[in-house]
Amino acid sequence: MRRWRGHVSRHPLWGAVEFTLAWHVVLVLLAEVILPPMAPSWFPDLGATVVNALCFAGVWGVLHRWGWLRPSGVAVLGRLRRWWLALPMLVVACSYAVAGIEGSTAVVASALISLLWVSINEEIYSRGMVQQILAPLGAMRAAIGVGFLFGVGHVQNYLFFGAPLDDTLWQMLSAALFGFVCAGLRFAIGSVWPMVVVHGLDDFFQIRSPGAAPDWWQVSVYVFHVTFGVWLLRRYGTGDVPLARSVRADPDERPEQSGALE
Repeated sequence: MRRWRGHVSRHPLWGAVEFTLAWHVVLVLLAEVILPPMAPSWFPDLGATVVNALCFAGVWGVLHRWGWLRPSGVAVLGRLRRWWLALPMLVVACSYAVAGIEGSTAVVASALISLLWVSINEEIYSRGMVQQILAPLGAMRAAIGVGFLFGVGHVQNYLFFGAPLDDTLWQMLSAALFGFVCAGLRFAIGSVWPMVVVHGLDDFFQIRSPGAAPDWWQVSVYVFHVTFGVWLLRRYGTGDVPLARSVRADPDERPEQSGALE
């Protein structure tokens, strides 16, 4: 584990790709091979919840072992006075609820809990670990890398979970732009937790909506994500030198030494 940390510190691009691939492999193995189907009537999304909780625990364990819980923004609330920066993203997420929410009480509650765990898992692995690995490249390059890897990773829905190819390609684009702006927010705020809330609600309202949002709205959201993300990175991205330095730290240093950097 220590050797891998030294490797990703010296080669952040390769390290980010390797960790992303490893995370997806574990996710697919848990969902398709290791765990039995779990979909009781009182909690239809129990299986997805368990899979994401287990993956979250694995990433948390690696971050803890490497002393990156605080630098990666997963064990801190960050700059509370900047949490308001996530409000535009929250408004966009809630816009998908305009058409309403469909499903029984059990289905809706199950989806909300499950998608909250999806957002926790994905934000901690992507905007937490992957962004921490890429931080030495600079805020803009790191955010582009985070968005690209997050988007490409959604190809798993076509390869392993039966999603149509055209839907998957659009989802990959949407996820990439969403990941890019969330990376900008993480640099600005210093914590993944505002994005966990936004991510969970965005997924929930889109999935439980009775119909897809109009194309013009989706295109507007894409443009907003790019514009807002670039603004965040130019406005706040240059102030995170300690974050980048913490990734280049000596792989033999004690976890508490690197954990003190924020």
